[in-house]
Amino acid sequence: AEAEVIHSLIYKNVHDRPTPYIYSEKEVLLLMNECKTLYSPDGIRAYSIKTVIGLLWCTGMRPSEPINLKVADVDLNKKIIRIQKTKFSKERYIPIDNSVAKKLEAYKRWINNKLGYKAPSEAFFYTTGVTPLTESALAYAFKLIRPCIGANPKGYPFVRLYDFRHTMACNTIRRWNEQGIDVNAKLHVLSTYMG
Repeated sequence: AEAEVIHSLIYKNVHDRPTPYIYSEKEVLLLMNECKTLYSPDGIRAYSIKTVIGLLWCTGMRPSEPINLKVADVDLNKKIIRIQKTKFSKERYIPIDNSVAKKLEAYKRWINNKLGYKAPSEAFFYTTGVTPLTESALAYAFKLIRPCIGANPKGYPFVRLYDFRHTMACNTIRRWNEQGIDVNAKLHVLSTYMG
C-alpha cells in the first residue's frame, strides 16, 4: 500500500503551554492604577476593570467568572462568592478576605448610587452606559492597560488575564512553603478552591 506517513511534528502538542507570567504586587497595583486612563465618561468602566483585576489577583478566578457574577452570587456578609458557571459546570464557593469584601462592598454601593439599585438576579459588574461587563470588554480594556508594566512573558507576546490565576496559585504555594506547610498535603485544597 502506498500511504503517506504524516510527520509527528506537523501539529503542535496540544499539551504544550506557555510559561505562565507571575505578576508582582507592584505590577498589579500599576495595572489597577492604569485603569484611570481608560475611556470612561461616567467612571464605571475604569472602576469596574480596576475592581475585576484586583479580584482576579486575590482569588485566582478564571477571567470569565467575575463577568458572570450576579448580585446574589456575592455574599459580602458571609464573605463568600458563588461561582455558578464553571469550566466543568459545577457550582463552587470562594471564601474571600475581609479586605476583598470591603472593596466589593464599596464597588456595589457606588454602582447602586450611580445606576440605581441592582436586583439579586442582575449583573454585579458593569461598564459605561449601564451595560453589564462582558469578557470581550474586559479583555480589550486589559489590552489597553497592560503595556504600563513592560512585561516580557515567555512563549507568548503579551501578559494575559489568565496569568492572574497562575499568580494566585504560585503565591499560595510560596506562602505555604514559607510557613512550613506540607504543600503536597494541601494541593487538593487549592485545587478545590480554584475549581
